[in-house]
Amino acid sequence: MPLQYGSDGDRAPRPHAYTVEDAIERVGFGWLQLRVYVVCKLIVATDAMEIMLLSLVGPVVQCEWQLPESEVAFISTAVFFGMMVASPVLGVLADHYGRRTCLLFSTLWTAYFGFLTSFAPSYYWLLLLRGLVGIGMGGVPQGYALIAEYVPSKFRAKMIVFGEMFWASGSLFVIMLAALVMPSLGWRWLVGISSLPVFLATLACLFVPESARYQVAAGRTEDALAVLERVAAVNKRSLPHGSLKASNKVPLASIRDLFSPEYLRSTLLLWPFWFVVSLAYYGIVLASPYLLSDQEDGSGSCMCHILSSGDYIALATSTVGEVVGLLFSVLLIDRVGRRWTGRLLMLAAAAFLFLLQVPGRDQVFTTFLIFGVRGATLTAFNLCFIYTVELYPTNMRAVGLGVCTGWGRLASMITPFLAQMLMVFSVPITVTIYGVMCCLAALCMCFMPIETMGRPMMQSISYAAEGDSEESENMADARVDE
Repeated sequence: MPLQYGSDGDRAPRPHAYTVEDAIERVGFGWLQLRVYVVCKLIVATDAMEIMLLSLVGPVVQCEWQLPESEVAFISTAVFFGMMVASPVLGVLADHYGRRTCLLFSTLWTAYFGFLTSFAPSYYWLLLLRGLVGIGMGGVPQGYALIAEYVPSKFRAKMIVFGEMFWASGSLFVIMLAALVMPSLGWRWLVGISSLPVFLATLACLFVPESARYQVAAGRTEDALAVLERVAAVNKRSLPHGSLKASNKVPLASIRDLFSPEYLRSTLLLWPFWFVVSLAYYGIVLASPYLLSDQEDGSGSCMCHILSSGDYIALATSTVGEVVGLLFSVLLIDRVGRRWTGRLLMLAAAAFLFLLQVPGRDQVFTTFLIFGVRGATLTAFNLCFIYTVELYPTNMRAVGLGVCTGWGRLASMITPFLAQMLMVFSVPITVTIYGVMCCLAALCMCFMPIETMGRPMMQSISYAAEGDSEESENMADARVDE
């Protein structure tokens, strides 16, 4: 047993204390964590539905209200603007009031304004309501933080990767729903019906416990212990011997802490990686109907194109590419590491994008290329969440994730003007821009200093204050460059 010296020079045994990390590793993965996992991933599925709605409803609204491409692009931009503004704010709130509280607010807000969107009487009302929906969607990334803080390290990456099946499922669901609803009932019914699963996700959040890691970081050690005891009981395991180690009063992080010496280089490289991944993924999602319609009429004009049954099938097929990409990433992410996986995914996305310049593409080949881009970029998007929640410690995890997603939302605001405006005038120029940006994102991962595979999730960056030398050593090991 470790010893410490008292003031009189005598040696006295120090009571054993364990951290939340020790407890989570000891109790393993069981039914209570599965509940957290499923609920958070249902929220992700509803987020995917809202994003896919943008590419499905855009062409129909364009025809109904005779909108130019620029105004159609602003519909998507309004959503992403709301997400960009809300993500950092909700990240700070999640670090102060908890991940679960943030998710409850986000899902209820999204469901309410999503339902109201179906009654939008004009274009400008539609912009306003979709922007408000985006504010709610800005809190969805906190579900990734909640999952990461409950899942043992050996399962963490795989569970988050497999969880993206929910994202693909949400996209497929709304595509099939649109194929059934829009031809007969119109886009308003589609938007209204799509808000119902978000209301259900809000109710499901009530059955999810708060993060024990957050509670310890906030000084609520007794609450954290109660949650961990509940997890251990459900999993039929025991907690480590001793008492739960209370965090010293470490102040909750602010955005400036992301620029501390320990994380400065990682932060400055992670932001552009998030930016490019969001730019490419949302770009290909929004551009898919236009790329496919261009193959059908050969005119290169995307003005007032109503999706056909063939378009819905092609969209569903390309969405399956996301599932294939996720399965492929499982083989890489815990073998070659997070950084190498990011490099390979972005280079693959760039290759598929450059091939979209091939003249005389038929719809089958175009669908295959979209399949590849969506698979690579969604998997890279998933990697962004895994890497970010593993990189930053608990007291700044939600802030770090919120700001990173804010950069992603900034890219998402820009990408409609590439995918829905520039694409009309020149497909080669547009896909070249996306391809070059993906190459730059791969370069960012080449210089990322910290590999988080197998690295413990830190509680705070104040190692000296906590006196946790083991954590400091782990951090030092993780900072070794390639």
